[in-house]
Amino acid sequence: MLHENLPGELMEEILHRVPSLSLSRFKTVSKEWNTLFNDKTFINKHLAVVRPGFLLWTNSKVYSVGVNLNDDPKIELRELTLGIPDFPDHKTTSFLPCNDLLFCASWWWQNKAVVWNSSLRQTRFIESEEKHFRFGGIGYNGDEPGEGYHIFGYSNSRRSNHLEKSMFYKKMSIYKFGSNAWNCINDVHEEETFIGGSDSLENNVSLNGNLYWAVSNFTIPEYVIHSFDFSKEMFKIFSVLPWKKKKFDMPVLSVYRGDRLSVLNKFRGTGNIEIWVTKNKVNEDVENVVWMMFMTLSIPIYKGTCPSYFINDIYEKSLVICCSDESGKGCIYIVKGDATKKIQIDFNVIEFSHCFYDPSSIPISSDPETNNN
Repeated sequence: MLHENLPGELMEEILHRVPSLSLSRFKTVSKEWNTLFNDKTFINKHLAVVRPGFLLWTNSKVYSVGVNLNDDPKIELRELTLGIPDFPDHKTTSFLPCNDLLFCASWWWQNKAVVWNSSLRQTRFIESEEKHFRFGGIGYNGDEPGEGYHIFGYSNSRRSNHLEKSMFYKKMSIYKFGSNAWNCINDVHEEETFIGGSDSLENNVSLNGNLYWAVSNFTIPEYVIHSFDFSKEMFKIFSVLPWKKKKFDMPVLSVYRGDRLSVLNKFRGTGNIEIWVTKNKVNEDVENVVWMMFMTLSIPIYKGTCPSYFINDIYEKSLVICCSDESGKGCIYIVKGDATKKIQIDFNVIEFSHCFYDPSSIPISSDPETNNN
């Protein structure tokens, strides 16, 4: 075979650049390749060069959109097979990327969710015994996802204190992949968490194993980023965003350079957009979060919709946005310096949802009995 005539280092260098969807098919070539694709060093290097893109879903189908940022940018639209029995209307479903896996939840399911690796065609079902359980997202405990993925969620409760004042609480629970069991955290008062801002997974971002989301309430004039730390099983206030909130606007969070946060601020009623990024890596030092302006631009976006996006500044500072254009049709905007290219997404659908997504070669679980291939 051809690969047997290539030096090992050259073969690995080539395979690092193979798209994840193709890479999964190559596992059957040989035992050596199968072992290589499950090696942590290979996985991390593959993630560093993999081509990012977006996930799109309509009321009946799911698509991946790969983005090629060469001199003549192009996109590749591919329909994905979800492979989840009794899957509800896709329109009611939210997808949250975490370390390049996808966490899927729908209010139709109420107390069920799915973790999905579209590249390896693996799924894992999660179910809570709590009634009216709401899933908040996915993360992991430790510096590496190999420590085990955790699922976070809550159910609402109401009780009266000694002053006979009725208080609302959220009963927090964490599902751990390693033990295949739920652990209940102490009840948290609703006003302490602002968890209502994370009811939609589309507003959540997973970074370094923790969850982040932007929220606001009626008592403060700013937007605040809250987080849930899976290692310490506690809520934190991460940062206040560097602009005053405006009615009906909601910041859009994304990951920057793999270890920082970015946020998109779209001015209501216009196509004007600001992109901010954290100056330093996101770590435990939440007292000194510094935001920097990364880019300002103006593009026509359909009113009432939020874009999803990612930043690529490895070779040239560029911004890639997925959204609905002024006519309501799906498109990709690629911004490089003063140049903007619009690429129409040709799938003849007006109503759709989307999120940033990097296809992954990371298996969901090392236990094959918990995966559906």
